[in-house]
Amino acid sequence: MKIKSFRYILASALSLIAVSTVTSCKDDITDTLRSEAKIEQYSFTVTGVGVDPDKAAPVFRTSFSADGDTVYIRVPEDYDVKGELNGAKPKFFLSMGATVTPPMTEPQDFSDPDNPVVYTVTSGDGATTHKYYVTYVIVPPVPVEYGRGFSDCVISGVKTYVELGFPGSYVSWGGTLNVNCGDIMGFPAFCGKGKIVVFSRRYAWGDDGSSGADAVTANAAHAFKVYDVATLAPAGSLNLGGISPADVVAVASDWAGNMVAAVGRKASGKTDFYYWTSPTEAPVHLGTADVSVDISANAADASPYINIAGDITGAAVIAASAPRAEDGPHYKFTCAGGKLVPGYSIIKTGYSSVDKNSFQMISYFGAGEYDPYLVGDTKDNPGEDNGQIQIYLNNSDGTNRGTMDYHNTAINGWVADNGEAWWSRSGKWLTRDGARRPTVHALMINGKPFSYFVTGTDWGSRGILMNQDLSSGVDLSEEFAGGAVNPYPHWSYGKVTAGKNPSGDAGIALAVSYGAVADWYFDDEAVEGYLALWTDRFGLIMFHMTCFEL
Repeated sequence: MKIKSFRYILASALSLIAVSTVTSCKDDITDTLRSEAKIEQYSFTVTGVGVDPDKAAPVFRTSFSADGDTVYIRVPEDYDVKGELNGAKPKFFLSMGATVTPPMTEPQDFSDPDNPVVYTVTSGDGATTHKYYVTYVIVPPVPVEYGRGFSDCVISGVKTYVELGFPGSYVSWGGTLNVNCGDIMGFPAFCGKGKIVVFSRRYAWGDDGSSGADAVTANAAHAFKVYDVATLAPAGSLNLGGISPADVVAVASDWAGNMVAAVGRKASGKTDFYYWTSPTEAPVHLGTADVSVDISANAADASPYINIAGDITGAAVIAASAPRAEDGPHYKFTCAGGKLVPGYSIIKTGYSSVDKNSFQMISYFGAGEYDPYLVGDTKDNPGEDNGQIQIYLNNSDGTNRGTMDYHNTAINGWVADNGEAWWSRSGKWLTRDGARRPTVHALMINGKPFSYFVTGTDWGSRGILMNQDLSSGVDLSEEFAGGAVNPYPHWSYGKVTAGKNPSGDAGIALAVSYGAVADWYFDDEAVEGYLALWTDRFGLIMFHMTCFEL
């Protein structure tokens, strides 16, 4: 008993000594921290004024001088220093218990290098002060880490089809719309860095079943038009190398910005694939497939499409139209070393492509055998004169990985003035096949995959295309049926156009009746990319993506 008691007393004493020692150490550490008058260097950022209404206010990083007394706001080239830093708001952390003058919550003018803002930090115990001088330095842009996607995206150019040189007249919704041209669909495809081609099947092929003022006769001068990506100014003509515009079925860009064309109308029973590295270079023959991807009876603006994943000069896959059926078939062609691999696959989406209109589209997330793909589809709403747009994510074997169904969902709280949700009735069927096309694109931007889709409306309906501020990828996994996780975040959504009174943001009037198409590319060396959106009855909108840290 005595031994046990002694052990208990000894253990208690040791515990008291340990607690006393720990408490003493903690007090010493606290006293040390409260004696410091510091701004924690890692925490100092400055939010600019946000002088560009199309972009979020920039958040600039900082660096400190070797002695720690001067804070440099790192402003990348091409920013309006005076505009962004006069009235900017700092944010930083202080050492324990410290205070700062002037208050961190007050906006400051950091734009005058001869008169830096001075912050005086007083330690928690009041015994120490430290002055920090805040100015700025211009720095070259630094790319964000590969795999993080883009850091900023803005509308860089907007032109109507009339401004782009197509016949007809453009008048807002209240007047006579497109009186000489009716619906016109321009299919954009990037063609080498800095150039974009717009292909019009209506002018390449001529009559597509329209009549009266909407009828179009073949005119090779308007079949292909070339523009500068940055300015949308005319930039010469396309070297067709003897290819007849009337034989071109569809065009699209690969991920590197090379233009690809499918050539060969139905009568030929085959399809030749070509690619261009620039508009002036002669087309390069990829190879010939023993099937026709021209599947429509009268659809110059409708169902034939191609979509490319990868770099066509190396490894790539081409998805293309196949005859429509209940199981939703599509062709898949493989390219290796800049040549078409003999043969092809039939990809079956599992969703009918004959239940509403003649347009269904797929887009792959990579050139591998097992990469997943997006599906853009319209389906019947029984008893209603409209169709429901649905976007699916399928595994390579055709099994469904997730369904993005927005038919009855008001994204961002926006609902049409007649109470309909924004995606309602987007798949209505007109007299020409393919109306309200659910165009889809699987994108790889700076090593990060994104999904992107657009649709059209009719003037009794509503639709959303894209937000002008695409500064972040928004993961809408909660929209997947069954709670499935979406590994491919969408770009931000927002109101750009609405049906009856299509006066969109920034004065963009989008009278989208037949639909919309898009294409994109990303330049790995420049760490920037572009996405082109053509909206029927309007023209071309260009988005510029950049991938630089602030």
